Amino acid sequence: MKQYRFIIALVAISTALSVRGQENNGQLSTFNSQFSEVLDSIDTNNTTLIALRREAEARKLDNRTDITLADPEVGLKRMWEGAEQSGNLTEFTIGQSVDLSTVLGKRKGVAIQKNLLVDEEYRAQRMGILLEAELICIDMTYYNALIAELDRRLGHARRVVEVEKRRLDSGDTDVLSYNNVVLSMSALEAEKARVEMERGVLMTRLSHLNGGRAIAFDAQAYAPVGLTGDFDSWYQEALQRSPDMSIVRQERDVRRSELSLSKTMHLPTLSATYINERHRTGERSQGFTVGMNLPLWANKNRVRSARTALSAAEARETDAELQLRSQLMEGYERVRGLQHTADLYRRALDEANNSEMLARAMDEGFISVLEYLQGIELYYDYLDRSLNADRDYRRALAELEAWRL
Repeated sequence: MKQYRFIIALVAISTALSVRGQENNGQLSTFNSQFSEVLDSIDTNNTTLIALRREAEARKLDNRTDITLADPEVGLKRMWEGAEQSGNLTEFTIGQSVDLSTVLGKRKGVAIQKNLLVDEEYRAQRMGILLEAELICIDMTYYNALIAELDRRLGHARRVVEVEKRRLDSGDTDVLSYNNVVLSMSALEAEKARVEMERGVLMTRLSHLNGGRAIAFDAQAYAPVGLTGDFDSWYQEALQRSPDMSIVRQERDVRRSELSLSKTMHLPTLSATYINERHRTGERSQGFTVGMNLPLWANKNRVRSARTALSAAEARETDAELQLRSQLMEGYERVRGLQHTADLYRRALDEANNSEMLARAMDEGFISVLEYLQGIELYYDYLDRSLNADRDYRRALAELEAWRL
């Protein structure tokens, strides 16, 4: 059992030292470039986004179907007259109605605002898919680093097994001790297999988001990002760029345009008709008629309904802003706390790394294996907590600033 714990402790030392050096070995630039490439690829190839883009275009075209004048009306009348009369009569008419709400551009204004709403709704759906991809990349980075660490652990474990085998052959140790180090190596191999399986699942999800196309991602370290400035200045940017708030504001603008349209619908609709009559005798007469449709009853409650809808939209906007501020403030404080925790673990590992001294002390016989394990287990625990804390911080930050996508 002592040898088993000793193997794990040795692995912890090599793992921690290698992780601390990854921040300067080019992994940050690799992560940044791969991260952008992954999101760009998913933005282009994701089948859900492709369908949503086509649906958005269809909705935008549909919003513009009623912004033109009504189609003209053409008529032809042929009458057969009695013998006592002069003959049959042919009458040709063409008429056009003029809706003032269309002429004044009110219907077009509503269509423009509705199309902007379609764009904002698509942006919110796109953000959700890209956020899922970003969170997968964060987890992939964690598993990539963990697999690299397990490889180093296995390297140390194999060397210890070789040493123990030679000691067993020379009679300096017993079979029980040798079996313990073999089992420790097997445990590391099983752990690596489990982590590779978890990474494989994430790769499958990433490929699915990329439209079924395979995508490479082997980064092992995170880019140096974090919250900057005070909450109020950060919140103002989030408020302006939040898709949820943009949708609420755009819904308000749609209601405002609809109210303006409903007011013009109380104006009369004009119509003009050209008439051309031709008799059998060859006589011909022309003229026109002008009409007016007075909307006295059909639009009675239209303005009141539109004004109420606008008031409700404005109330939703006020409520949404209050809710958003509360949620962002809570998330902001949580991210700051997770960032502080991750920094504490990182500094503790950098400033209080006694692993090499403990190893030398044990090799020179100043401390026993048990004492060494007791000292190194704290360091190993801190290493494990640091990796998890950093991942938790990155995930929380990604969710908090998803509006940047």
